[in-house]
Amino acid sequence: GHARGAFTGATGARRGLFEEANGGTLFLDEVGDVGPKIQAQLLRALQEGEIRRVGESTAVKVDVRVVAATNKDLSALVTQGKFRADLLYRLDVVRLHLPPLRERREDIPLLVDHFASRHARGGARPVVTAEALERLLSYDWPGNVRQLENVVARALALNATGVVGPGDFPAPIGDRPAKPQGLTGDSPTLAELSRRYAATVLQQVGGNKSEAARLLGVDRKTLYKLLGPGTEAEGE
Repeated sequence: GHARGAFTGATGARRGLFEEANGGTLFLDEVGDVGPKIQAQLLRALQEGEIRRVGESTAVKVDVRVVAATNKDLSALVTQGKFRADLLYRLDVVRLHLPPLRERREDIPLLVDHFASRHARGGARPVVTAEALERLLSYDWPGNVRQLENVVARALALNATGVVGPGDFPAPIGDRPAKPQGLTGDSPTLAELSRRYAATVLQQVGGNKSEAARLLGVDRKTLYKLLGPGTEAEGE
């Protein structure tokens, strides 16, 4: 934030994000990318529980819960001298690890349905064909959920019919063969397609559920849910 007249163009006072979030929660995305100056300011705000607007000498007390996210290894950045160790200790109170999308492929059908509804045009609910969903399930998604949303949004923007097929996806997603094959002889639901996908992988590894779960990027409990009732009782 800043005071009126603190710099050229500051025609009025403005509260900063910490002050705006006072009494609530402030989400800091990609905190691993902030530079040394911002790191020092952030540490001071967290440690002292106060901020000082640009152009003012009086500190303002703030009570803010901070949630920070990053796709980088902050401990490694500390070792490299790119991230302050004292700031990491302030931020790293409760750590939540979100696995990459390739390790939780069972989420892809639900996310596709959500993003298709979000980016639909004209009020009509888009249809993602089973063949298209196969392509999405077989891709490793280095850009995770954001990349998946961009792919779905792009497909709907370029396809005015509202029916998304494999050809609506960019390379290499749209032109790569789906693995495994033969899942879409009829018109299955998303849940049924996920079940068939898991069952095909399980068959390819000779019924070894631990190996099938590893290849699918899920735990055994999730694999049982994908395969359906009675699977767990069958053992290995």
